Amino acid sequence: MATSAPRPWYGEFLCAGTAAVGAICVVNPLDVVKTRMTLVGPALLPGTPNPYRNPLSALAHVGRTEGLHGLQRGLGPSCLWQFSNVSVRFGVYGGAKSATGVGESSASPLVKWAQSLGLAAVSGGMAALASNPFFIIKTRFQAEGAPPGGATGALLTILRADGPAGLFRGMSAFAPRVIVASAVQLSTYDAVKEAVALRAGLRKDGLGLVVASSFLTGIAVVLAMQPFDFAATRLVSSKSAAEAGGVAAYTGPLDVIRQTVKTEGALGLYRGGTANYLRFGPYCVLVFVLVEQLRKLERSALEWTRAG
Repeated sequence: MATSAPRPWYGEFLCAGTAAVGAICVVNPLDVVKTRMTLVGPALLPGTPNPYRNPLSALAHVGRTEGLHGLQRGLGPSCLWQFSNVSVRFGVYGGAKSATGVGESSASPLVKWAQSLGLAAVSGGMAALASNPFFIIKTRFQAEGAPPGGATGALLTILRADGPAGLFRGMSAFAPRVIVASAVQLSTYDAVKEAVALRAGLRKDGLGLVVASSFLTGIAVVLAMQPFDFAATRLVSSKSAAEAGGVAAYTGPLDVIRQTVKTEGALGLYRGGTANYLRFGPYCVLVFVLVEQLRKLERSALEWTRAG
């Protein structure tokens, strides 16, 4: 009996990265709104009305004042951020699971979830290193608009001011954000999908199961990563001391949290949280639906190549 063609090592990287780019093209307006709502606190002058009271009013305000271009601001850097981040997260996680046998063992569901959590956290740390420069650029595009020279100009501005280290500014906040999101997203999705499939007798690649599992996963991820996402967004959108020609607005993620609690109260840390879920919930569903379909296409292509 013929065996299926082996999957190339880069297959999951390409499938996941492509799925993430497709997803962000749909939800980027909500990412713009999430970024603006996260940053609006320190940007407002006393007595100035808040144009971003809630996600719907923020969408309406951006659409009315900036048009479609404003709603899709930073889409190019967002695609680079998503591809570099998600391809590494899924690719490293998938390779590590295959190499270690996690997921195929006879261990209890809780043990397998904990093992997957650890592998996904490691993959998240690697993804943070790969994608941090693009996260900085996309955040600044969404907050301030495209600088002269576009993404290349933004990179050169950072390099001239801070050198190569400037591309990793905010890593102290961004890395925990990606590690937590990756650990919760990948491990929870696998665990939920397997549990529901076994209980209900469903195919693991069935569309309904994928949508339900990714919807529940999205809730878990946003609850876990919101504080880190908040700190990372404010930190990387602010100028460094060299860029500002003086003192940096924040010294690190803990300083972001300290200043926010002092000036806006503890609830200020959850500014943009609703928009974050409205962005990440559909995004999470789209990524998993698209990546499952791309995996099917890849399997078909490999079988066709083998048969030919």
